[in-house]
Amino acid sequence: MSVHNDSFLNLSPYFSQENFRAGFSLGSLTYSSEEDRKHLAENMGLMSKNLVVPKQVHGNKVQFCKTSGELSDTDAIISNSENVVLSIQVADCIPLFILEKNSNMFGLVHAGWRGTAKGIVTKTINEINKYGRSQKDIMALIGPSIKQCCFEIGPEVADEFSNDYLVQGSGDRSFLDLQGVVKNQLKNAGIQNENIIDLDECTCCQPDKYYSYRRDGNRAGRMIAVCGWI
Repeated sequence: MSVHNDSFLNLSPYFSQENFRAGFSLGSLTYSSEEDRKHLAENMGLMSKNLVVPKQVHGNKVQFCKTSGELSDTDAIISNSENVVLSIQVADCIPLFILEKNSNMFGLVHAGWRGTAKGIVTKTINEINKYGRSQKDIMALIGPSIKQCCFEIGPEVADEFSNDYLVQGSGDRSFLDLQGVVKNQLKNAGIQNENIIDLDECTCCQPDKYYSYRRDGNRAGRMIAVCGWI
């Protein structure tokens, strides 16, 4: 359902809201300068001057955004303003897009294993509920991210998660289904299963399409996620 070109995935069709736009940049076009988010926003038909740019720290802080600008130490951003464009960057962590149907409430979550273990997904839904209408109206889309096939972790990380989401690897290593954890947290927060969309795209498996920190280390670039109203 997504519209793909040489530079980004247009995820807007998944949400079926005429004026809502959501996009995710690809590795085929280098979004690496200070202008990266602006370029993607403009390609999506969004106003780049309205961008919210959080400094991500793998925490669980959620901020409600009324105006554009930079935010410190924040990994989840929500808004109900048509004059705000949300953005995050990822390179294996889950970009979680959220939209409450029949209202203007929307959000973006940077959900890596640390933030997920700290409950950032549940916290974000709880914050949306303070401003929104109904959990039944909330849609969540799990964007391209490292999947269990490639997400090998040590025991110190495995201890943060239920064995239901782990597959035994060599020695004390395991493989984590982070997408499964996020889906479960969404369901426990009251999001209906049919409103949870997983693109089922592994960033680490597809070097021609996505950046991956796990695969490329410090040489890895970053993908950008943006969403907002036109």
